[in-house]
Amino acid sequence: MEGNFVDSINFIQSGRVKVFKKGAFGKDQIIRLISDGEIFGHRGLSDAEKFSISATSITDTMICSFDKPFFFKLLKSTPELTFNLMLYFANELNHGENKLRDLAIFNVREKVAKALITIIAAYGLNKENEINHAHELSRQDIAELVGLNSNQVTKILADLKEDNILETDNKKIKIINLKKLKEIVNI
Repeated sequence: MEGNFVDSINFIQSGRVKVFKKGAFGKDQIIRLISDGEIFGHRGLSDAEKFSISATSITDTMICSFDKPFFFKLLKSTPELTFNLMLYFANELNHGENKLRDLAIFNVREKVAKALITIIAAYGLNKENEINHAHELSRQDIAELVGLNSNQVTKILADLKEDNILETDNKKIKIINLKKLKEIVNI
């Protein structure tokens, strides 16, 4: 958790986790959504003494944790792991830079579309074109991915429904036209 001393790096064996940072007035900013095979706590591998972000599971989650000294020893003895971790960090940095750009230049509609595309990338679509595990995410979670509030998300979801891009039913989100959704953010 944010502010706690860094003592480990964590790998998700199964489940889903949201990584977030506390902002002004207690508002969270979701940094990323992660699932099976992904890591968190790795920012603590720097010389930071305390975590700068938090993580919480949004489903039942199995996590494997390695303490820092053991993990450093593992990295020194396993060049392939070190190389793959470097690629992971580079990819994460690229995603972070893109997210900063998107937050700065996208309008509200584009931000909601981007949030949905991010969730689809993290969780995928089922046979019915519904976002997997969307019921585990609130409108507030979607908003926190892109720096909005839940009212803005609800309004844009209604607009996207009217435009026949998606359907919503309680917490389910069914994508009717993924191509149109991606066109909103020029993907």
